[in-house]
Amino acid sequence: MEAAKLLKSLEKEDFRILMAIEIGMKRSEYVTINNIKFYSRYKMEETLFRLNKVHKFDLIIRNTSKYEIAYNLNSKAYDLLALHTLVKKNVISQLGPLIGKGKESDVYSCMDDNGKIYALKFYRMGRTSFRNIKMYRDIIGDRGHLSWLYVNRLAARKEFEALTKIFKLKLNTPKPIAYNRHVIVMSYLRGKELVYYKQIKKPLKIFRRIIKQIKIIYQKAHMIHGDLGEFNIVLSERGNILIIDWLQWVPSDHPNANTLLERDIINICHFFQKKFNIESNVNEIITSFYK
Repeated sequence: MEAAKLLKSLEKEDFRILMAIEIGMKRSEYVTINNIKFYSRYKMEETLFRLNKVHKFDLIIRNTSKYEIAYNLNSKAYDLLALHTLVKKNVISQLGPLIGKGKESDVYSCMDDNGKIYALKFYRMGRTSFRNIKMYRDIIGDRGHLSWLYVNRLAARKEFEALTKIFKLKLNTPKPIAYNRHVIVMSYLRGKELVYYKQIKKPLKIFRRIIKQIKIIYQKAHMIHGDLGEFNIVLSERGNILIIDWLQWVPSDHPNANTLLERDIINICHFFQKKFNIESNVNEIITSFYK
C-alpha cells in the first residue's frame, strides 16, 4: 500500500498540514492556503513549504480554478492520516498484504508490537460511483456539505459501533479493536467467504450455527444485518464462522426491519439449499425469530 510506504518519509509538520486541510474540508470541498495556515498555526513560509512537500508526494489535490489557490486531501492522504494515528496509539505496527477487496472497502492484514494479527478495513465508499447517494442516507443524515472522505469516516464509525454492540453477546462476529477515520481494526479469522467454497464439512451444522447467530443478534441486540449472504460470512477450515460487513445494519424497530430480516434469512436458506443441498423451512425459521 502506497500510504504505508510513506509513513516514515513524512515529518510531524507534514501531518499537521494534512490535518489542517482535513479540518478545512469539513466546511468546503477545497481549503484555501490562508485557511490552511490558520488551522495549522504555521507561518505562511512554513505552510507553503509543507504544502509543496506533501503535494510532491501526491497526497493533496490543487485547485487553481478560483481566484485563490486551494487544496483538498486525496484518499491516499486519508489512509496515511489514519495509519499514522493507529501506529502512534500502538494499535498496529506493521501492515500486511491485501486479503479482501469489495465495492466499498479494502481489507488488509496487520500486526501489533506483540505479533498479534488483525484485519484492517479501509472504507472506500463512492469508489465506483457517487450516484447511489440513497444508499448512504442512513449514514450521512441531513448534513449539507459532505466530502466523500467524511462519508467513509461515518461508515467506519457505524460499523465499529455495531461490532462493539454485537461483541458483547460473545458470538461469531469480529472483535472490534479500534477505529480511526475511515479505518477499522478488528480480529482476524483465517478463512474465506462461503461463496468461495465448493464443498464444506457438515454444512447443516454450519447453516444452523449461522441462523442461530443472527437470531440471537436480532432478539438480544435488536439488530438486523440488512445485507447478509454468502459474501459476508467467513468460514475457517476448522468450521468456525465470522459474520462480517455490518455497515447496512438496522435496528429491529426500523420501518423496513421485517423485510430486511426476512431477506437475510431467505438469502442464507437459498444459498445452502442450492450449494449444499440443505433443505429448510424458510417460513418456519422466520416465524421462530418473532417468538
